[in-house]
Amino acid sequence: MKRKHICYNTAILFLTALMILGCGEGIVEVDDSQYQPKIAIEGFLFPHQPVERIYITRNFRVDQNLRQTGILLPNANVTLTDLQSGEVYPLTFDQDEYFFRYTGSDLLIEYGHSYRLDVQATIEGSALQAGAVTTVPEAPLAITGVNYESLSYYQRDGDGNVLNFDVEFERVNGIDVYLATLIARDAAVETFIYDNSFEEYDEADVRDDLDDLRYEWDWIQNTPPGPGKSDIPIFWYHLWFYGDYEIVIYAPDRNYQDFLRTYDEVQEIDGNFHEPVFHIEGDGIGVFGSAVSDTVHVRVLP
Repeated sequence: MKRKHICYNTAILFLTALMILGCGEGIVEVDDSQYQPKIAIEGFLFPHQPVERIYITRNFRVDQNLRQTGILLPNANVTLTDLQSGEVYPLTFDQDEYFFRYTGSDLLIEYGHSYRLDVQATIEGSALQAGAVTTVPEAPLAITGVNYESLSYYQRDGDGNVLNFDVEFERVNGIDVYLATLIARDAAVETFIYDNSFEEYDEADVRDDLDDLRYEWDWIQNTPPGPGKSDIPIFWYHLWFYGDYEIVIYAPDRNYQDFLRTYDEVQEIDGNFHEPVFHIEGDGIGVFGSAVSDTVHVRVLP
């Protein structure tokens, strides 16, 4: 489940980052003049967890009919190399889940180790290749506490100050960016907080947006890079339902840190646009990274 969270939130960022890039006075020209076929990669490795949810897709022209073209690349040749041992592991496309995974039992992702993903695929008659290397964070991340196990919605203290959940964790050496994802485990039309302090919703709105409201995320950066404790506050505008919340704190590798910092900073002062930092070689775009994480649960009461 931890992997589902980071993949879901990355997909949101990834789609945002792959907007059509243009130039000149801050105006984006939406046309196909700069289109080049690319392999799009989205995948993460986690220590001592299976290698799965490696999404390999393609980009497309603005006017392209995706029903006819499709963005999946099920016939791509995808391998993962353990750069410590030199062993190469072929990944297999999962026809039901639409991602690549390793189906063997002889691959163990280790803390501090480096792994290379290589992809070869043919798109529109062109043979393309892309590769990326991730180095897994060197140690586990440990949540050391949360200030409240439960709070009533928008609860205030005796002085009238709004109380918030705050998750404390031990930092991972060398990492100064941390990501928090939240999933409302009891999300339903019936458990939505209709008298929330931020936005009006009726039952039809909640039903339409249920999956979007169920998942939230936030991140902090520029924490001290060495050992010690930091915390991530969980503000009420991330909490739309009564009930149980699963909060996962991630320490991401350099690849994902750089992507987080640049995916929405693609326009220069002069109006020109550039790509986010992908750390992918060859004919590829996207994110291939790794992370360590820990989980805590809190509860929002009526």
